Amino acid sequence: MAISWAGAWVQREDVETRRPQLEGGGIGAPASRLSVPRLLTHTPASQHTGTLAPGHTEPFGAYALGVKLGMRSIPIATACAIYHKFFCEIDLDAYDPYLVAMSSLYLAGKVEEQRLRTRDIINVSNRYFHPDSEPLELDSRFWELRDSIVQCELLVLRVLRFQVSFQHPHKYLLHYLLSVKNWLNRYSWQRSPVSITAWALLRDSYHGGLCLRFQAQHIAVAVLHLALQAYGVEVPAEAEAEKPWWQVFSEDLTKPIIDNIVSDLIQIYTMDTEIP
Repeated sequence: MAISWAGAWVQREDVETRRPQLEGGGIGAPASRLSVPRLLTHTPASQHTGTLAPGHTEPFGAYALGVKLGMRSIPIATACAIYHKFFCEIDLDAYDPYLVAMSSLYLAGKVEEQRLRTRDIINVSNRYFHPDSEPLELDSRFWELRDSIVQCELLVLRVLRFQVSFQHPHKYLLHYLLSVKNWLNRYSWQRSPVSITAWALLRDSYHGGLCLRFQAQHIAVAVLHLALQAYGVEVPAEAEAEKPWWQVFSEDLTKPIIDNIVSDLIQIYTMDTEIP
């Protein structure tokens, strides 16, 4: 039986055919290319990467859909991490990215204990990608779409070997922001939206694969460092200190690591200009 979503057939046999590859530790080419009548139309996934580094793949509306579905920040971040990790193992053109994004949201809701109904995912996705379309009827096509998400979830779990828990920078950034706020005088903190900017940078970092390549603590420090630089805010007595303020938060952090994270983050912002 073949089930459809977002321009792809997910075949039940595909999961079983890939079982030897997954259990043997090697991830090869998929047994069958996903193909179905299109619910969504999109540019081939490989054309979305532009000049981005490996792992920098736009999660095809997953973040926006997560917000519209009322998901909290951590479940959305987990969904993006699952999406990026999946396409680190699998060729970006092998599976339909929209389907993987929807299944990532569905799976992340379970991992982070904020379960979503597949019906809500389908309806919100349909409205998001087709604003002028009519709501989907509860017909055979709807149930095929529902099965598609569930079957893709099983495939994602097998490809990732059921390793779908992640350590996110959010709790670290909250702690670091409180510490820096106490270091600065009240006027410097209130006149500069450092906190808002840092959270926005962290959110946008999940459009790329930073969460997989760098430690959570390092990402949190890097986005805070960039936010402070953006508004010209200096940490008091930094010149006289024995070590930089950011090394107080993470002793193994170095300036080159911060520069690499900031560079990758800035590269993500060029993605919109490179997508046709």
